[in-house]
Amino acid sequence: MATENDVLQCFAVLGAAYPNYGPKKETISLYIRLLADIPGDALEKAVLEHLGRNNWFPTIAELRNAAFALLEAADPTPDEYQAWAEVQAEIQRVGHIGQPQFSHPLIARIVEQFGWRYLCLSEDPVPDRAQFLKAYGGQAARAREETRRLPEVREYVAALGASRTQAAPALQSVVMPGPQEVQR
Repeated sequence: MATENDVLQCFAVLGAAYPNYGPKKETISLYIRLLADIPGDALEKAVLEHLGRNNWFPTIAELRNAAFALLEAADPTPDEYQAWAEVQAEIQRVGHIGQPQFSHPLIARIVEQFGWRYLCLSEDPVPDRAQFLKAYGGQAARAREETRRLPEVREYVAALGASRTQAAPALQSVVMPGPQEVQR
């Protein structure tokens, strides 16, 4: 992950490229804090990518997006159509009694949600394909968003979800008055 020194080295490169920009100490501190979850080498390459494509000093979001785009390019998630093609190939290869193997865990997760046997024995693959593409696309977008989320925000969301899960039984025990019990 990017160390303070990694971020400061990136600022040195950016300062040479954008000599009119003089960030405040608070700004540099914020960049250090919010870029710490990105691998140092990916951050360095994101800076170079930004320099090659933009005329202005990068925001934190621009550097994060560039870094994650580089990381995703190095290990791409199959798109919906590639995933469906893998499913079809595995159906042909192992059938409904075999154990399919997929190149990405997301494909396996969606297949599990549908049911391997169901997909293999379905007599109407057109709606199955449409539903698979929709489910896979949604899950892939959520996974991508979660990966790009700041760790502090990710922890907050997890804690919020845990507190709501704990609160759910208490909410179920609250009895709402029926229409006849509401006074006018």
